[in-house]
Amino acid sequence: MMDELVIRELGRDELHTWDALVDRSAEGTVFHSSHWLLTNASLLNKNLIILGCYEGEELIGGCPLFLLNPYGLLRVASSKGISVPYGGVVIAEIENAKQRKRELHRNKVIVPIIEQIERRRLDYLNLVHSPGFQDIRAFTLKGWNPKVYYTYMLPLDGDLSKNPSKDIQQKIRKARKLDIHSTRQFDPEIMWDLTVQTYAKQGRNPPFSEGHLKSLLNLIKEKGIGEMWVAKTSSGEIAAAEVFVWDAKMAHGWTAASAQEHLSTGAVPLLLQEIFLELKEQNHPLVNLMSGNTTQLSSFISGFNPHLVPYYGVEYAGLKYNIAWRLKSGLTAITSGSGTIPR
Repeated sequence: MMDELVIRELGRDELHTWDALVDRSAEGTVFHSSHWLLTNASLLNKNLIILGCYEGEELIGGCPLFLLNPYGLLRVASSKGISVPYGGVVIAEIENAKQRKRELHRNKVIVPIIEQIERRRLDYLNLVHSPGFQDIRAFTLKGWNPKVYYTYMLPLDGDLSKNPSKDIQQKIRKARKLDIHSTRQFDPEIMWDLTVQTYAKQGRNPPFSEGHLKSLLNLIKEKGIGEMWVAKTSSGEIAAAEVFVWDAKMAHGWTAASAQEHLSTGAVPLLLQEIFLELKEQNHPLVNLMSGNTTQLSSFISGFNPHLVPYYGVEYAGLKYNIAWRLKSGLTAITSGSGTIPR
């Protein structure tokens, strides 16, 4: 006889069980780990809950949610934050199961989680699942709206020197002729300075604070879940920096920045290519380059010949949220003089 399924919030003393599920789930990433979630919840001033699906005493699935109450009027939940690209549901795997059994198992976990979320009568929900979560039908059948995103995955096998396009290879050769070289250097000050420069090129400020970035970099260092590399000129100037984080399944290109005056040197493609080689030596089978949703970044990253991979989000907006959104959008249109009714 099967044990009854129970959906409930995990307590702090159960987070080790959650992390074990994340490690063995196809959907689980470093961004689902309890230390990443808790740190970001604190930095973003959001309340974190993790809904767990228990079959008897066994945790077989779950979904983390960041909760907030903007303007004291709306109850909003999201799976992601500024530095949390993926969230959503994770599910324990069934080994050697055929397709029908896998789908039944997944629905057994997903449907009651959705029902538990809906019982909370939130005004707006936004979940962005990891690339390992490929079936969102349980959500769309309940009226949630689907969203499609893209990322690039690069397998770290074979001869990586043959992967880049001729254009990328030419830039790498140029960098080497200029004596650009890469090295590991975990320095939050450098990362923040380059980040400010990178956004300044676009006429913007970073979407996160200096303290936010440095807190996460310190977490990465403390937990041993990532590394920072820099590219330097022959005179020792920092031309570019990259931070990759990892879990048991793959490495993820988490954040990157570069100096405007060194963009033409080929420092960035050289740095990435040498990081890929080092990640391969560390036995990471795959790297998630996370650049598929921005045209300029896609054009550059596709030069390394990765695979384009879709991943999926789902969204639900209640009546109160829709009214508030229309009022806010209408006010913006009036004050900007656009004269149009925003969709």
